[in-house]
Amino acid sequence: MKKLSLYFIAGLIAFAAMTVYSCKKINGINNNTVIETPFSLYYSDTSGTLFVTTNGRDHKVVFSPDGKPCRSLVTSKENILWAKDSLYFSNNNGVNFNHSYDSLYWKSDSSAVHNLPVYLNQSMMINVPSWGDRVYTTSRAVTMNNGAGEILTNYMGLVYSDQNGALGSWIFENTYDTVGSNPGGAGTLPIYMYSFTQLKNGYLCGLAFETPGVMTTATRYVRNFYKSGKDQIWKEVTGNPDNITSISHGNMSGIPLPPHNSNPGTAFFTLGHYNNRLIAIDNMGYRGAWYSDDFGGNWAPFSGLPAGRPLRCIAAPFEEICLIGTDSAGLYMFNTNTNLWEQKNNGLDKNLIVRNIAFKQNIFKNGTVQKYIYLATNRGIFQSADGGNSWVLTIPGNYVSVY
Repeated sequence: MKKLSLYFIAGLIAFAAMTVYSCKKINGINNNTVIETPFSLYYSDTSGTLFVTTNGRDHKVVFSPDGKPCRSLVTSKENILWAKDSLYFSNNNGVNFNHSYDSLYWKSDSSAVHNLPVYLNQSMMINVPSWGDRVYTTSRAVTMNNGAGEILTNYMGLVYSDQNGALGSWIFENTYDTVGSNPGGAGTLPIYMYSFTQLKNGYLCGLAFETPGVMTTATRYVRNFYKSGKDQIWKEVTGNPDNITSISHGNMSGIPLPPHNSNPGTAFFTLGHYNNRLIAIDNMGYRGAWYSDDFGGNWAPFSGLPAGRPLRCIAAPFEEICLIGTDSAGLYMFNTNTNLWEQKNNGLDKNLIVRNIAFKQNIFKNGTVQKYIYLATNRGIFQSADGGNSWVLTIPGNYVSVY
């Protein structure tokens, strides 16, 4: 019996040794704690400072404050693209920033509901890695090269770069398949898109004004477009069931988004998504959130969001959940079982302004994946490590954008 026990103990020791060494490399590095693919999280505040962190807790200043608040922030390969009064880019991790594009368009800070300010949504600029890191941004340029050697005048619309936003690489996207009385006309109208999102299936969607760059008093001027690939043209799917003949591009079918000048107040929608569902949120706080399952041809309203609160941002971290950040009502998560939005403020301050949402992950040598979600708020950077169910303030401050 003793002999058997000794054999049994020896076996346990050998098994334990195998377990210990299986998670270690020969040089003794523990694969459970070694990060194979670290992340970099960039964020900016109201003073125009740019920060970076690799763990969501400790950070360093990349760019000192210049008094110009951030409007949008993306990365494209090694470049950082930073929208302020103009668009700037850095190809050396933020050591230096140079002009990238001068003719950005953004919404002015007109008052939203309850006289709250309007912040430009992060979705004014998007990087599409699956399209060779093509970057799109909105434009208010009146003259621009159209990419075919022609200089266009009085032409406003969106521009793109296939060189990660480098200076001089921006050209107009000027081919569209519009609907209505003049369909299929490439560039028949300068399409002014101001908000973008990419669905899980790879389709890029955009919202556009009725009149390029001008917020008119027309009954409807929210237009919906999508693009299935880098070399495809934009297709319009704007619905217009009210038979408003003054808007020639309306396809007289479908259920549109409420007009931007609709009662009870002026709406201003920007885009997000959840998997392949397109979502539009009202940054002004009057019309809530709407969804479309056909790229914007038909829209229906969501329920569960606070009435009379501007919806500042939307994101679908890892396409596993969908979050909407509000002005002074915190954070909301979509419940797929009830089709309702539910408040998720565990660990968040009351009356928090959530301006932007980002998500990152660490992959360890042993294959373990740790996912994080980050909020840029008026109180600081908050981090969640449990899918948005609880939050911890990691870096205090007054932040506008995080990417």
